[in-house]
Amino acid sequence: MTQYFRNSIFLMLACLTIIGCEREPDYGDSGSGEKDYKYFLLSALGSWPNTVHYMTATNDLTKGEMDITKEGDEINSKGTYSYIVKNGFIYNYKTDQGVFKKFKYTQDRLTTVKEVPYTYISDISSYVWIDDNTLVIVGETGDGQHIRYSVFNASDLSVIRQGEIEGFQPFPDAYNFYTLGAMTYMDGDIYLQYSFRNGKWITPEYYNFAVIDYKTFKVKNSVTDTRSSGVANGSPYFKTAFRKDNEAFYYTCFPRVGAGSNQIYLFRTLKGATSPDTGYQINLTDLVGGKSLETVIDYIGNNKMVVLYRDPALGNSYNGRYAIIDIATKQLVRVLDELPGDEPYEQGLFVQDKKLYIAVNTNKVGNYVWIYDLQTDKITKGMKLPNNISGFARFDKLYD
Repeated sequence: MTQYFRNSIFLMLACLTIIGCEREPDYGDSGSGEKDYKYFLLSALGSWPNTVHYMTATNDLTKGEMDITKEGDEINSKGTYSYIVKNGFIYNYKTDQGVFKKFKYTQDRLTTVKEVPYTYISDISSYVWIDDNTLVIVGETGDGQHIRYSVFNASDLSVIRQGEIEGFQPFPDAYNFYTLGAMTYMDGDIYLQYSFRNGKWITPEYYNFAVIDYKTFKVKNSVTDTRSSGVANGSPYFKTAFRKDNEAFYYTCFPRVGAGSNQIYLFRTLKGATSPDTGYQINLTDLVGGKSLETVIDYIGNNKMVVLYRDPALGNSYNGRYAIIDIATKQLVRVLDELPGDEPYEQGLFVQDKKLYIAVNTNKVGNYVWIYDLQTDKITKGMKLPNNISGFARFDKLYD
């Protein structure tokens, strides 16, 4: 009986030790987090092309800490970080595997919910949600001479329909390939920037704008706009356009090297129009004092938008600055100079409930979420973020 009792005690202690060990995860170990999250962060470690990305998440950005040594998931093996996010799910085209995926980040793991074979386009050049369950993606074929679309049912990733968009302007002399920009959807029509390029990625000194019938995917009207060259980046990696209140589409033009002017403009097209609003434009480069703009903008409400630019006065690195611009008056409202200089990666900000959340990677005061309240014009410091990283590849909300 005594030996049996001793064995029982030993077994109980061994179980408690194992349970205790399981509660102390190793580097990057996961599985004990929340079932559902509101916000996520992709941290990049290392230098391209040897970069590893870790995903962490939270439900409260105002306090606490994200620590990739104790939580999160390495995501490089599962998909790219070209994320399309809606209703708590992440959609991703893994081109090297020829699959379209639907993910859910749950209990600190990026989990595949569904994946389907897909190779219809070479990559996602632009996308738009028609409604909460209908996703349109567009991209070029491998030869760069055709533009195709696919309409997905987001629930099961079934393809509702797909084909080639017909009716674009013919290739001009010396330009034999398409390049696509940002797009949106308003009341039955898709609005899309596009341009042409040659084999060296040189584009003409203008861009094109098409209005496409969503029912047929035929171009209803296409015009050339000579006010700027280049197009916005419409891929899920960046955010260089926005739709305001389902009444207007605002988009930037980023000229390529050799295409002429390096000024970055903001243009718009009104709902129901067949061409851009030629009476509206903002020279964003001039508004920030001639400094270089990064490929991220967003609408934050009340006719205000945020832009990211580089300020050489801060040095050669960690020189990212954020500025607020009034899109109605076309004036610079203010620079968020309370923030430390940022070394931005790709898409490190989002807007929710009249507040702008920015993941700042700095070398001075540590990495944090910074929260700008549009109503009070005040900035507060929130959650502590991972340090000693290359940058934040994506910081976003999982629900609208």
